[in-house]
This record gives sequence, C-alpha cells and structure tokens, in this order.
Amino acid sequence: MSDELNKTTGPVDNSHSPNSAYRVLWNGAVKFTDGFWAERQAVNRKVSLKHDYAMLNKAGNLHNLKVAAGWETGKYRGMNFSDEGVYKWLEALAWELGRSPDDELQNMANEVISILAAVQQPDGYLNSYYQVVEPEQRWSDLDFGHELYCAGHLIQAAIAFKRAAGDERLLEIACHFVDHIETVFGPGKKEEACGHPEIEMALV
Repeated sequence: MSDELNKTTGPVDNSHSPNSAYRVLWNGAVKFTDGFWAERQAVNRKVSLKHDYAMLNKAGNLHNLKVAAGWETGKYRGMNFSDEGVYKWLEALAWELGRSPDDELQNMANEVISILAAVQQPDGYLNSYYQVVEPEQRWSDLDFGHELYCAGHLIQAAIAFKRAAGDERLLEIACHFVDHIETVFGPGKKEEACGHPEIEMALV
C-alpha cells in the first residue's frame, strides 16, 4: 500500500490498534463520481454548506461569537449551546474542503476560525454564552450548561480540519481549550460529568 493510501483521515484513526483487522480509509481513498451519493455531495457543496453559513448568521450563532470577541455589540441570541451549531458546520465544511478545495467555502472557514481565535480567552476557555451572558458562572451547570458538549464539537471539527484539509489552526484553538479543561476537571479538582456525552467522544 502506498503512503498516500495509508493516510488515516477518517473521523477515527485506528491505524495503531492491535485489535482492528480493518483500517479507516483516508479522506480521498474513495470518490463518488455519479449516482445518489455524488448528487448528495454536490448539493452539500453547492447549496447546503453555504445555506448553513447564512442561517448561522441569521439565527445569531456567529453574532454571539463576534460579540464575545468584541467585534460586534448587541445582546446574546438563542440558547446557551449556540456555539455547537457553528462547530458542527465547521466539521462538515472541513470534510468537504478535504475532498476538494473551494475558494468560497475556504473564505467562510477562514472567517469563522479567525472569530474563534479572537473569542478564546488567554486561559483557553471558549464559550460565547458564558463569556457574554454569565461569565461568573463558568463550569457551574454541567447538567444543562452545555460547555463540555460544545467543547466536544469544537474538538471534532478541529480534528476534521487537521485530517481532511491539513489545517491546524482550529486544532491549536481546541488543544488550548483542552489544556484549560484539564485544569478544571480531574482527581482533586472538579469530579463531575457533563449532561451530554459529546466531550468523551471527541477526546477519544
């Protein structure tokens, strides 16, 4: 198998597991050239990802992050987990950019990654709701606060950008956040679990 085909850019990297008989294919190992899945990929690329970006602006998800970054003024909009929509979109965007470059989609990614870099606090913390609305309540509501849930989606988006597109900018942000999380949780610190199991999947 060539080095190119030995890449492991799927969501899970099992290339070092002694217990896996099969290996995850890299992002470009299989291409759909026509038929059902090729049509779905085309719709995702040409319509869905761009529509999602517009909706993240319309619904306030990106506004909240820009307010947290000091780039915009105004009230926080939506639920306390609004960041997760941005991270899910970024993950989808990363896999598509890894499949085939696109200037318009890349510019969207560049913009949002820049916003996130500006939002992140010096200690690594990153959550628009708690930075804008309740900064004194960080890590106080693990059942319903969604902080670790949002962090998990950020981590997964960052891994996608690294594996699919070779872009480490979001991974640097995510790792800084993980370093912060390690200062908060663990033996002798906060020994609690999030109400949503997203952070566990992301860290695995």
